[in-house]
Amino acid sequence: MSNTIPPSRFTNGVKVVTGVIARHKKIIKALLDANHYLSVTSLADDLRCSEKTVRNDLKVIDQWLQRYPTLKIERKPSVGVRLEGDNEAKETLFRDLLRMNDDEERQLQLLKCLLMADKPMTMQQLADRFYTSKTSIQDDLEEIDYWLRSFHLKLIRKPNLGLRVEGEEKNWRAALSKLVELFVDHAYYMLNEQQLKMVADVIQPYEVAFIEKAVQELEATLPFPLTDEAIISLTIHIAIAVKRMKQGHRIQMNPAQLEELQQKREYKLAEQLARKIEMWLAVKIPAAEVGYMTLHLLGARIRYDRVRLSKGVEQFFSQVDEEALQVTRLLIEHIADHIDARCMNDKELLLGLTIHLHSTFNRLRNGLSITNPMLREIKRTYRYSFEIVLSFMKQMEKTIKLNIPEDEVAYIVLHIQAAFERMKHKQHGRQKVLVVCTTGAGTSRFVEAKLESVFPEIDVVGIASVSKLSESIGEKKPDLLISTVPLPMDIPIPFITVSPLLQDRELETIKDQLFRLRVQKPGGKSYEVLKSLLDERLIFLNLPFENRESVMNYLAEQLYQYGYAYEEYKQSVNERERLSSTYIGNDMAIPHGEVQFIRKSVIAVGRLQNPIVWGEDRVQLVFMIANRMQEKERIKQLFQELVALSEDGGTLKQLKQVKTVNQFYQCL
Repeated sequence: MSNTIPPSRFTNGVKVVTGVIARHKKIIKALLDANHYLSVTSLADDLRCSEKTVRNDLKVIDQWLQRYPTLKIERKPSVGVRLEGDNEAKETLFRDLLRMNDDEERQLQLLKCLLMADKPMTMQQLADRFYTSKTSIQDDLEEIDYWLRSFHLKLIRKPNLGLRVEGEEKNWRAALSKLVELFVDHAYYMLNEQQLKMVADVIQPYEVAFIEKAVQELEATLPFPLTDEAIISLTIHIAIAVKRMKQGHRIQMNPAQLEELQQKREYKLAEQLARKIEMWLAVKIPAAEVGYMTLHLLGARIRYDRVRLSKGVEQFFSQVDEEALQVTRLLIEHIADHIDARCMNDKELLLGLTIHLHSTFNRLRNGLSITNPMLREIKRTYRYSFEIVLSFMKQMEKTIKLNIPEDEVAYIVLHIQAAFERMKHKQHGRQKVLVVCTTGAGTSRFVEAKLESVFPEIDVVGIASVSKLSESIGEKKPDLLISTVPLPMDIPIPFITVSPLLQDRELETIKDQLFRLRVQKPGGKSYEVLKSLLDERLIFLNLPFENRESVMNYLAEQLYQYGYAYEEYKQSVNERERLSSTYIGNDMAIPHGEVQFIRKSVIAVGRLQNPIVWGEDRVQLVFMIANRMQEKERIKQLFQELVALSEDGGTLKQLKQVKTVNQFYQCL
């Protein structure tokens, strides 16, 4: 069972009843501390994430700041963002952030205390230890109880005795491993001394250092190299196992399963690792514990190593599960049918995906789930690919007898997108940029070189003077002009004016424009496909519903009443939503069902009177897609337009404010 927690529960160790996660709070803190504009680039660098992630976070923060009426985030194009408002409100916001941090820290420490306790603890003992009231402890325990149940552990309360955690040893260790992950920073897949001090009562720092070294030595003998993340994860799991064994807790393993594991080459490697640990850490490791290590080795994520694979592709295929290879080939056929036929000839995609599914299937069969920290961003950025992969994997679940969670689907999508990027760089239809410069060859060549260095996806097709700009546009047919001098406003194609040295904020503006060019059709109609699928009879403004099931049922019923879908479409939409949220950002969701229950392609729109809870998010605009289109490019364009719309703040604002259906339609 996945350890994903619904709204108002722990999410990566943060109580999200406020709707704000740790990264959001860092952004708010930075805005509070600054007395000037902060660039999105600098925020992204500080947070070690993408600029797009920061922009998405700012949209969430906009909504959360509505509880502070006098505060708002002011955006200045090509400059940055800053927090506007009176000082009193800012001080209130600052105090609220401190209080939220205290709550989260106490909950994590309380969870660690309960998992490490060797005897029951009373509410009063916990309140005294954390210098708070029994009422606060009681509130915290509700969150902790839910989190523990996701690992099949129970928080037992006994009058006059106290609280204790109960459950199988393997589940206990999985919870402890996740707890350590919540305490330490995995941004660079390192465990530094300061972080290890925070979990010293869970895993001993000197033991971690030795185990990590032993795992790295083991990794050198494996047929495939492990990812850095897998090495850290394996180190933590083994360190926790050592701690638990020293406390007298042992893993129980089915004899048949253990016998099966003992036949695998990974068991022999785990046995070698166990003997080293026994000798250096003075602990006896029985066969079941070696089997437990073997499970983690089998489920470890593998790094794709082109050098090793180039030495023998056939040898590679002989070392992976035949099932993983078969599923990969079927998945690539599915992608080729629905997105791009060139995938069939991409050997790198076949190799990389097979390696990934090899470890994924081993991991899932042994109950070793993972959390994908990029899930939300992958779903937003690559929505169409995500839907195609999700639908295929759900079809395959009966065949492979595995449940594939959306965290795993998102990792698969990254392999698909990597293939698309390789194709993009091989084809000639890349975005063409014409540089306009009048200050000499040195400056123009600098601008050209800088652009090609920062944006490898573009082709600089030439350098033009203002006097001969029309001729150059006719000859080169660029998609975008980048000029070091002001240009007339009647230029027929998009242009950006920059300084000769191309400052960071200007590069950010260029990046935004290149993204818009990718998602727009020629001619400037941003939402051409989306608009073509709207039926004004199916645009409903100010719906009164208060939950997503009611909205989806209403829109599906309208599709049925107007002859666009069969009655079964309603159930299909609800089943699809249960698999994975169709929220795509900025108050938008795009629910949809199976094509077999659709008569004719259309999109029904529901605008809610007030935003409603949609999984872990809020939604006010619902675009229910009934799609029977056959053209792959047109379907891709539709999903690109929907993602672009979710990031088009100006248009979304209009869509939420217009009074009539026709005005809504004309906004697109």
